[in-house]
Amino acid sequence: MIITTSVLQSLLQAIPILRSQVYFKSSLTALSHAMEDQVLAGSEQPLVIASFQRERFYRQEAHRYRRIAQLTPQVYVLAAPETEFNNSSEYHETVAFEPNDALSQEWHLVVIGQSYTNCLICQERPSPILEVTNGEMDSSRRFEGIWTFDRTVSQKAAEILLNRIQIYRPELAAKIEQAKSQYLEDSSVVSARLTQNSTSNLSPLDQTQNSANSDPFVQRLVTYLQAGQYKLLKAYRSIAAQGKKESLINSISNAIRRSLDPNAILEVAVQELGKALEASRCLIY
Repeated sequence: MIITTSVLQSLLQAIPILRSQVYFKSSLTALSHAMEDQVLAGSEQPLVIASFQRERFYRQEAHRYRRIAQLTPQVYVLAAPETEFNNSSEYHETVAFEPNDALSQEWHLVVIGQSYTNCLICQERPSPILEVTNGEMDSSRRFEGIWTFDRTVSQKAAEILLNRIQIYRPELAAKIEQAKSQYLEDSSVVSARLTQNSTSNLSPLDQTQNSANSDPFVQRLVTYLQAGQYKLLKAYRSIAAQGKKESLINSISNAIRRSLDPNAILEVAVQELGKALEASRCLIY
């Protein structure tokens, strides 16, 4: 079963007042970890729905979701299988979708508890630059989407994802209905709230400061963002060093092609090595 409509598109159609923003992968990683930590640090049993583009991305975080599953029975993890990922209920509910499904280009994490909610719904933007960087700039992949604490938006996103999970795994219908009745408000209440927000021109994203436990969340988020920026800086430095190395090799190679005189070749090599090493003297024996 392949669904071609993105969750982000469905959410924006359901709540037209939402305005998507651009996020880098490093930011999404920081946000996701902070959201997961909020669940792990709490005493509630929230609904947690996480969608990974590929199985390998889930494997990097599998230990976190096994810990989360020890706190709450309503945990759903979706991913496109690559090796052993399949539909299972061993630790939590795993849901495998086809590699051509729209979810393979999306990044979602929805958490709904009694005292707080958090919602991250994003779709990756194509970037041809990534094809030539060999993964060096993976953290700079760009996504477009919504991040909010707003309960109405989070519940709508959860509803969309739960409906899709039921399509992928119809045997979970009873458990999904239980999740909806426990964590989601009646559709008429949600519609009335959306109408009120629309007429008042108040975006749900403006209400994030009223979320419970926001201070600990912000502290975790800042920590993860700092770590992400450090990794990004290392990647930039690595690319810059690689560029200098290639430039040096090209300069020496061009000198060899232009002349067969060993002295001329060595002279160019000395000059270029001296520049690259920022040395005042450079000798070749």
